[in-house]
Amino acid sequence: MSYTAFISYSHEADSHRARWLRDALHRFAKPWNKKRALRVFLDNAALSANPGLWSTVEQALGESEFLLLLASPQSARSPWVAREITWWRQGPRAANLLLVVTSGELHWDHATQDFDWQRSTCLSDALRGYFSEEPRWVDLRWLNDDHEDAAQDPRFRECVADLAAPLHGRPKDELIGEDVSQARRFQRLRRAALAVMTTLAILASVAAVYAFVQRNTARDQARVATARQLAATAVNLSGDELDLASLLALQAYQTQKTPETLSALYQLTTRSPRLVRFVRGDGKVTALALAGSRQFTAVGTERGSVTVWTSDGNRRLGKISVHGEVTSLKFSDDGRLLAIGSSSGEAVVHDMQENLTRRLPAGASAVTGLAFQASSHHLAVFEDKGSLRLFAEGSDTPYAHVGTGLAGQATTLAFQDKGRRLTLATFGGWRLYDGRLHQLQSYDDTMYPAGGFAPAASPSGNCFGFLKLGELWLQTVGQLSKGGSFSFEAGNCGVALPAMTNEEALSLALSDSHQAAIGTSNGLTLVRRVDEFPSHVATESLPGMRAPSLLAFSPGSGERLASASGSTVALWNLGRTGPTLHRHGAKIVDGATAETPPPLSVSRNGQVAWSQETNEKSPWTLHLWAAGKDLPSDETEMLYDDVSLSPDGNTLYAVSQTELAMWKKTTGALRKAAVAPLPENNDTLGRNRVAYGQDGRAVVLATDGSVLIFDPRVGNLATALPRTAPRLLDEDDWKKIGPAEYTMALSEHGVLAAIISGKGPVRVYHVPSGHLLRQLNLGDGTVNALAVSEKSRSLYAEVDGRTLTKWDTRTGKLQWRSDGSGGSGLAVDPDGRWVATLSGDGTVWLWDARTGNRLADTLLPAPDFSWSGTSGTGAQSRLAFSPDGKHLWSTTEGGEVLSWDTSVDSWIAALCKRVGRSLTASERARYLTVVSRSHTACGTYPARTTDTP
Repeated sequence: MSYTAFISYSHEADSHRARWLRDALHRFAKPWNKKRALRVFLDNAALSANPGLWSTVEQALGESEFLLLLASPQSARSPWVAREITWWRQGPRAANLLLVVTSGELHWDHATQDFDWQRSTCLSDALRGYFSEEPRWVDLRWLNDDHEDAAQDPRFRECVADLAAPLHGRPKDELIGEDVSQARRFQRLRRAALAVMTTLAILASVAAVYAFVQRNTARDQARVATARQLAATAVNLSGDELDLASLLALQAYQTQKTPETLSALYQLTTRSPRLVRFVRGDGKVTALALAGSRQFTAVGTERGSVTVWTSDGNRRLGKISVHGEVTSLKFSDDGRLLAIGSSSGEAVVHDMQENLTRRLPAGASAVTGLAFQASSHHLAVFEDKGSLRLFAEGSDTPYAHVGTGLAGQATTLAFQDKGRRLTLATFGGWRLYDGRLHQLQSYDDTMYPAGGFAPAASPSGNCFGFLKLGELWLQTVGQLSKGGSFSFEAGNCGVALPAMTNEEALSLALSDSHQAAIGTSNGLTLVRRVDEFPSHVATESLPGMRAPSLLAFSPGSGERLASASGSTVALWNLGRTGPTLHRHGAKIVDGATAETPPPLSVSRNGQVAWSQETNEKSPWTLHLWAAGKDLPSDETEMLYDDVSLSPDGNTLYAVSQTELAMWKKTTGALRKAAVAPLPENNDTLGRNRVAYGQDGRAVVLATDGSVLIFDPRVGNLATALPRTAPRLLDEDDWKKIGPAEYTMALSEHGVLAAIISGKGPVRVYHVPSGHLLRQLNLGDGTVNALAVSEKSRSLYAEVDGRTLTKWDTRTGKLQWRSDGSGGSGLAVDPDGRWVATLSGDGTVWLWDARTGNRLADTLLPAPDFSWSGTSGTGAQSRLAFSPDGKHLWSTTEGGEVLSWDTSVDSWIAALCKRVGRSLTASERARYLTVVSRSHTACGTYPARTTDTP
């Protein structure tokens, strides 16, 4: 016979199983010196192109000793399988048919001595009456198509042995022994051959391998050293040149991912959170203007170009050219018109809505001041030699031409009293024009001693001042017009500045909302009046740009600020809290006089639940937030210690001192679905913990060290671990022992529990089995917080409010110890990537959980209003990571719900969006080497342009 067996099967259902079975029969009990143990026919493997398909199959059937039928509902319906069975029944070896069931049902009817054709779904009708007694068949229904490792599965080898025994004509146990013997014999021969070849290969290759390893080691060391150097350079430059520093940090991380480059990447992402984006002119920036209502930014340069951007710098709206250097820019109050003045005396009015440019007749000297009248778009143009021209809206001919007797730069030019008066200030004095020219109070104090004078006016022109000798002098136009003098006090202009005797002011800007921006050689400083205490000022450094020479606030609230240095402009949003921080509009009330960190939980699909105290404005204890919607509970009294959401966010467990409650998400509110009273416990202190178990149960870690399990199907609590705390039975026990207070933690699904009392060892339990996994001695310090990771089987501990440690719960070994943590909070990313710690003042540190490297910090915004105690924001806040580790969430009593991006991809995207460019050729030549030059941080970011704003 040419073939030992012929496999009949359905291509639709059993192509993979047929191939796996053929290959296994070829190999089973195969002598080492033969190609195969026996030959099996499989149509796809054995047939070549042939016009007579059935005749070829019929020939193979005639040359096969056994028919191997893979029975399935698909093969039962197959006409080809039926035809092959029919032929076999009529052939000389009809009894040699073996059944292998791959799917469907197979039942034998002992009454009829045939298969039960009503219940059997995997046999072809061609087999009716074929068997006179029940045959033994092989069940392969457990073998799926995606079971690629079938050959290694003991169950599959057992099935192959069942089939191989009749094919070989030998007992199964003898055949299995032969298979093992042949395999061992082959292994011995192969090992011997491999040993000889390996010895020769080692002798021939040892020198080459050694050189290769040495070369790669040298390359790796050079790459690591280069990446670390770039990271250090980036951090050093971050205060002055944040755009360049960000690109170098990205370049360092791309060169080699090390703890140092990861730290630099995160530091640069969180550095200067109010900075939105850098944009660039085609030369040195000589003029800036910000529109109010439409939020445009205009940048003028020494080359006579004016580029208009959106306020976030993401879109370039257009470009206008003038003759000479751009000396002055001004938006109309409605943001529709942009006036441009140049050193050639040319004045241009550009309509942002129509994208039309109107050029006015050139004056005799450079334009140094521009002002729009709000009600009618009348335009005032002041020239360097003292000429003031007034143009009506849409007119190219001035309706007034006034010689002011002043010269130089117009530090203030603004319409007052609804356009009835125009005020003008230069270095030489003040003028008021209301149809006639009036001379006002001069400010000769600015001239003596000479130098160091930085004047500015607010966008409305109402507030004017100058900075000299480290002091800021301010006054309103109305007060000066009445003969008032400049004052160091805040006055009606809003801010008074502390002495800056050690810094030379290079630029100054005033807002219409009690703010001042001061540019010095050290950078940019923002000063604003504290509205609750008008005599106080708040000072904030805005790092990221060195020595800004020009500054400009947006009109009105002054929330936007632009600063220029050289050809680079930084766009700031003073209400922004950072590129990685997200505010969701979910407020948390403060309803008591003691700090109460709101318990917090995050589901896999991004829903956030928290518990809070209540007041009249928010009388609900529990809240579930998703996609900007707050779903409150219908309960107004219960105070909860901890909460835990199910992965889908539809079930919430909340535990208090007296009960465990299960809540269900419904339309409009959270509804209580079940309540389980907790055992009475009056002799321990602390807060209970709860976790949503993987099987839908609740795991409760009580303050007495016991672990309780709640099964919603049963509706009651069961004890998984007995209490650890000793019971205080009488008053003497209270006096001798006192109530115990434990520091405790549950892992994300309640599989692990960690418990410590005082300075004793930390006991780590495996909750499902109730076994004590490890006792860890953390030393003599006081443990402030614990966290446990199920995935990495790690314990994290904050000790003495300053040290963070990581322990392996399987080996009991300390993995790393790092100083600088806070003692008010601890959270661990379930994926084992990050750790976050919280200090009492609200500082949140992010740590690399694998190395213990502290990356960078951010600050929780202070609550708008809080009754609670005297501690900082950290004592009123709770941290939690999302299950995927890509976001860190926080809740603050009296504050709000916040989230931070904690994925490297999001940090890179935020940096590239802010920088908006790649390294220049000169920067690459200066900072990069052959090792780091193969990467391009941020690629190319061309400005997006449109024809009309």
